[in-house]
Amino acid sequence: MQLSKLVVFTVLALLACSAVAQKNLVTNGGFEDDLYGWNGNSAKITPYDFKAGKNSCAIVAFALTEWTGIDQVIKIPKKVLALEFSAWLKAEHLIKGKNDWDGGQFTVQFLDASDKGIGNYVNVANLSDSQPWTLVQKNVKIPEGAVSFKIILALGNASGTMLIDDVSAKPIAPEEVAKQ
Repeated sequence: MQLSKLVVFTVLALLACSAVAQKNLVTNGGFEDDLYGWNGNSAKITPYDFKAGKNSCAIVAFALTEWTGIDQVIKIPKKVLALEFSAWLKAEHLIKGKNDWDGGQFTVQFLDASDKGIGNYVNVANLSDSQPWTLVQKNVKIPEGAVSFKIILALGNASGTMLIDDVSAKPIAPEEVAKQ
């Protein structure tokens, strides 16, 4: 009898743990399948410097006067109130322009049903200079009327190299949103 209780308890505990684990909504966030799922043609896959897996994405710019990058538009699942955005980023000799928003960018824009932007862009990370692989994370509440979001990875008015790996957007459980 004790053994059957232990088995039932273990199964319930495993089910509870799996219910809490949230799925990454980003397609090919680790860049293991080249640039599949990403829009834009200004990034390259590199097998020479990565955080995990076998590849990372490299965005390289030579002039301070241009924006170059990639993006991905993702539908928001029903009943999701907030998302956790994260990625591993690395900067190499990144020189940014004169504005605060210039540099290596990990930005999110929420979109309505007609793909128009809602509210301001959300800055998850802004890189400059040189820095080793760093995990950046930000929890963001979804604005009313948003049905999708666009992840933007770019060098904005910056020269140098930004490396990106393991990009993630995961739903936050409603009980966790209430705690924030």
